[in-house]
Amino acid sequence: MPDRHITPDETPAGTAHEFASVVIDIPARLKRAGQFLDVPLPILVIVQDGIAEVPSDTYRFALNRAVVERFDTLRRMLVTIASLYEFWRNSGLPIKSNEEVDVVIWNYLSERLHGVDGVAYATVRTEFCDIRTYVRFCRKQGRNDSPFARALGTQSLLFETTMPVRPTAAFLQHLRLQRERWLELQEQEAAFPNDLKKIGTPSLWRTKRITRFPTEQQMDDLIFTEPNAMYRAAYCLLAGTGPRLSELLHMWRCDVLPASYAGRFSGANDGNPFVIYAHPEASVWTGETLATKGVRTRQDVLDLKYSRTSRLWTTSRKERLGWKGMLLFDPRHLSWGIWVVDRYAKEFARLLPTILHLHQELHADDHHPYFWINGVNSKHRGNPLRKQMLRRAIGAACSRNGIQPFIDEGGHGHGFRHFTAWYCETILGFAPAEKQLVLRHGNVQSQEDYGRRLADLFSKLSAGRS
Repeated sequence: MPDRHITPDETPAGTAHEFASVVIDIPARLKRAGQFLDVPLPILVIVQDGIAEVPSDTYRFALNRAVVERFDTLRRMLVTIASLYEFWRNSGLPIKSNEEVDVVIWNYLSERLHGVDGVAYATVRTEFCDIRTYVRFCRKQGRNDSPFARALGTQSLLFETTMPVRPTAAFLQHLRLQRERWLELQEQEAAFPNDLKKIGTPSLWRTKRITRFPTEQQMDDLIFTEPNAMYRAAYCLLAGTGPRLSELLHMWRCDVLPASYAGRFSGANDGNPFVIYAHPEASVWTGETLATKGVRTRQDVLDLKYSRTSRLWTTSRKERLGWKGMLLFDPRHLSWGIWVVDRYAKEFARLLPTILHLHQELHADDHHPYFWINGVNSKHRGNPLRKQMLRRAIGAACSRNGIQPFIDEGGHGHGFRHFTAWYCETILGFAPAEKQLVLRHGNVQSQEDYGRRLADLFSKLSAGRS
């Protein structure tokens, strides 16, 4: 048998590899009940780019379980594992940490329950048990090079939760929270299946309802009661221009500029700080030159000046950030924030001197180019701000102001982006195409049309402030 592992590094993101899996029966001679028997042994075969291989972890698992399992049960287990592998590979997500493995598995179960070809809850519960048996075997055998074996890692919470015999409101809420985390890892926006609302106890469900974003008054309270200047400025930017958390945390010092720079990029100056969201590796805007070609990229600067890797690929899960392709306003691989809430822009400007002074005091620029830094923790002061720390701060701010939800003490960071979208539509009366520009997602037909739409948008904003 080919001895092959499906390793965590074989991530489907950004690849065009053709992948399929199938479970087949092969004749085997195995010892069962004290005697050797000729039996049909089910095995998992993966086919990638026309090459068929047998993962060694699933093959050894089949041999191990064949001693005690009925062969139709063993085949069902392998079909479940094959289905899980395909779901993972189609997701485009890496699974290099326990948390990512957990999220993939829970969302696979959710997809099985609520997808287009959804199955009964009892079937999903059986598949969960099959997955648990498989990953426990892999871990017991020390085969942690199998990506899903690490679902039983020391930090994993996957198997501390037991699927109830019947779906309950608490379990459905758990799936919903895992779905929120799934979307955050993918940096996507999507609605959770409405079918969840049809199952469980209605009264319990209402108490667990997820609030997608605060009201305008709640957002004001959340921002202006935040005592930490770094976090308050981040909330202003999140609610005022609508970036994703990862876009915010990828920002460099050179991405926060005086209002006078706006004319060099956008052609419109609203008097507020000009903020840039640039591709963390490919962008040639590094604060050194306004040229678009023949200059160093951000990855070059990280390599040569700081001996660092991009936060897209850093080995620490706590430091690693995602990146979803966004609408680019400029050939330097960048976009910029469009302030839609003027009072948040003014508060951000007021906080800037404090933040820049902190950079100077901690000599942060000597170690990295990032704008958002930890200014409190004595061990990490001056280091780039971690996403989990920002999420915890958001959760604490929500708690102080009585705002739901409190998701894993991390609040609902993506709710800021939803707030920006709501503000554009409800308060400013933006059309869908104008809201699209503010949030920087979607495609445009041409750069000329793009520039015209941006100019119209800035004119509309200026008129609204006058």
